[in-house]
Amino acid sequence: MTNKKQYSLLFVQTVERLNNSVRKFAEKNSDILELSTNNPMELLIKDRSKISEFQFLIHSPHQDNRNKILFKAEYNPTNATKIGTKKSVTEEKSILTILEHWTNIIRSYNKASWTPEENILNEYEREFYDNFEILDEDADINPYELDKQIIIHNYFVEVIKVLKVNEEENAELIKEAEEIKDNIPKMTKKTTVKKISRFFANVRKKSLPLLKEVLELGRKEIFKRGIKFVLDNIGDWIALIG
Repeated sequence: MTNKKQYSLLFVQTVERLNNSVRKFAEKNSDILELSTNNPMELLIKDRSKISEFQFLIHSPHQDNRNKILFKAEYNPTNATKIGTKKSVTEEKSILTILEHWTNIIRSYNKASWTPEENILNEYEREFYDNFEILDEDADINPYELDKQIIIHNYFVEVIKVLKVNEEENAELIKEAEEIKDNIPKMTKKTTVKKISRFFANVRKKSLPLLKEVLELGRKEIFKRGIKFVLDNIGDWIALIG
């Protein structure tokens, strides 16, 4: 464990401030980012995509002879034109600016579609997401309240039971549902809704009858009490699926 009293107060407060800012930023963007290490002297943020090796490392803070607190950053991709790793030594504010720019590049990658299937999946996700009502002003920074977290958790327990009726066929959906269920306490309201929207999109792509079962569970177990959802549309979708 690092002994903070081996460093100047300026150093300790600057490192603390950057750590808090990076944690909040990672939480706000937890739909695409994961904070892999959470050490005062090293923060590693990774792209959540299973096929990605993109990451952003902040490490080795030090106080120079002008009493500036500097941090080392290593990240890839460098920018929109270079995929290699970029190394920088800079101050707190610049680190946050670079991190935000890097995150925007990751989001741009995620929006790009090379195949019709990707386009369809992204459109399905957008359609579901647009039907959620996130009225809370703190949706970007705070998780759902405990009672709602429990409702969402229990809903996904039931969804997983449905999916396990055909476990081999639904293996990827089960894994996705398990991830949402297990990470509810760690996600903001907005990220939770994005994850559920993506899950619904994947179920829809897989099977409309399966989507009907999942939506029926949602109407009974979660949306009327947990997250505000446009219930009329759920009823319409279920009726249309037949």
